[in-house]
Amino acid sequence: MSEEKQALIATLRECSLLMELRGDNPFRCRAYENGARVLEGLEGGPRDWLAGGLLAQTRGIGKGLADRVREWVESGRIEEIEQLRAGIPAGVVRMLSIPGLGPRKIRQLWQNLGVTTIEELEAAARDGRVAGLAGFGEKTAAKIMAGIEQRRQHGERMTIERAAYAAELLLGRLRAHPAIGRVELAGSLRRARETVKDLDLIATSSDPAAIMKLFVETPGVEEIVAHGPTKSSIRLTGGVPADLRVVSAEQFAAGLQYFTGSKEHNTALRGRARRMGLKLNEYGLFREGEDEPLPTPDEASIYRQLGLAYIEPELRENLGEIEAAEAGALPDLIGADDMRGVLHCHSTWSDGHNSIEQMAEACRRAGYRYLGICDHSQSVHYAHGVRPDELLAMREQIERLRGEMGDFDILAGAEVDILGDGSLDYDDGILAGLDLVVGAIHSRLSMDGAALTERICRALAHPALAILAHPSGRLLLRREPSALDWEKIFATAATHNVAIEINSNPWRLDLDWRLIRQAKAAGCRFAINPDAHDTAGIADIRYGIGVARKGWLTRADVINTMSAAELREWLRARRQR
Repeated sequence: MSEEKQALIATLRECSLLMELRGDNPFRCRAYENGARVLEGLEGGPRDWLAGGLLAQTRGIGKGLADRVREWVESGRIEEIEQLRAGIPAGVVRMLSIPGLGPRKIRQLWQNLGVTTIEELEAAARDGRVAGLAGFGEKTAAKIMAGIEQRRQHGERMTIERAAYAAELLLGRLRAHPAIGRVELAGSLRRARETVKDLDLIATSSDPAAIMKLFVETPGVEEIVAHGPTKSSIRLTGGVPADLRVVSAEQFAAGLQYFTGSKEHNTALRGRARRMGLKLNEYGLFREGEDEPLPTPDEASIYRQLGLAYIEPELRENLGEIEAAEAGALPDLIGADDMRGVLHCHSTWSDGHNSIEQMAEACRRAGYRYLGICDHSQSVHYAHGVRPDELLAMREQIERLRGEMGDFDILAGAEVDILGDGSLDYDDGILAGLDLVVGAIHSRLSMDGAALTERICRALAHPALAILAHPSGRLLLRREPSALDWEKIFATAATHNVAIEINSNPWRLDLDWRLIRQAKAAGCRFAINPDAHDTAGIADIRYGIGVARKGWLTRADVINTMSAAELREWLRARRQR
């Protein structure tokens, strides 16, 4: 997806949230969010859409939204969102980062209690004003307090998706300026960490002052924290901090390496340099006692001069990557081009927002060759779980679509709940008729760790189960993972040839990358799944790929790098086993 397209979509989503905070018509608020989702699924970028008249022909894009796209393309801004940003206090927007607190309740708190910062909200929750507000009460006040405490514990970190949208907006703006040379993202987002505290960007420029001015004047800047000739810091709407450094062309590679981190990786690398009679810092690689840096046109040249193979950013955590680079034993990490199909997606048969046909077309447009539809099973009432009789009708629809879509395959599956005793939510006869069974726990997550482990292991032994979905049950910044015996779970999964999911939803990113190497060592294979509930969610698979790379996975470790025929054969063979 182009940076301009990403920036526009991020702006429209921000507009939807701000309109909701202001109390605009809910249908209009949703129109912006739904429009952003539709645009995300379109090929090309904003200029292509306008030139080809595509927006007028696209369902879900009305004249008003098309005009906003045109305004964005022609001026780089949308006047309506500028007015929204100016009219809503920055502290009110920042309340969106409190887990469990949405725009509607924030608006009520702001308008009825006059709270405009998180600190004021906390005081109002403590002194009873929140509980006394109509529609709130003691329970809601307690939840708000818990959310504020949870936010405090996580140090105002944000999901990788939120950080990526902001980063792409900034990168697109900077790269469009004629005075820019090179500009790249650094920091923990480049390393694909599951949550991010701030954004780091490194650039070269023929006119650093102009680039700094452009940076601090980015639409949506909430606060200019610092504005200097070569370094500036800003805070974007919603409290996203970002730093930009402009360095010389000679310093760029060293600066990019240094500010990518991690701190632990850099410390180990600098120690290695010292033992070789060298000095490595953000300005370059030097021989001890010399002021002139060695030539480092790119990061690979830094690692090469330290006697190492190039270490990909995702691996830079000082967890054995330097030793592996020295020994020539780094894995050939999986990449986006290796993915052949998309598994574990939802449709309107349960709680998805798009039909199976729309999901399949979106996957095909994105270059994938198959889709695994896995709607929720019957016990998940809140997600409109599919009853057995409906499942038969859904399979018939998939058979028809498969015949119409030529060489694009659709697997008829289900995300089947693992019940309290470890049994699966459909009987064996129904399970036998599915192409793909993904098992998941959605209830009683607070069970004792040993009991929960046994519950999962019993499900893993079922011959129909092919993938264990979001294994730890965590929700980043919201819910801690379950306390499980991972050694036992991984051994059981390997014994029964069940793939462990790397759920790519940015609120999950589950399995945690720290556990992936342990699972691989136990003999497990993996499935990188978006758990998409609409066509836009399919793109989340990129976050799962980042997690897989952090876990040192290769193409051979992931089942949906297979062709459709190979995957179907793997599914058939494992059932027979």
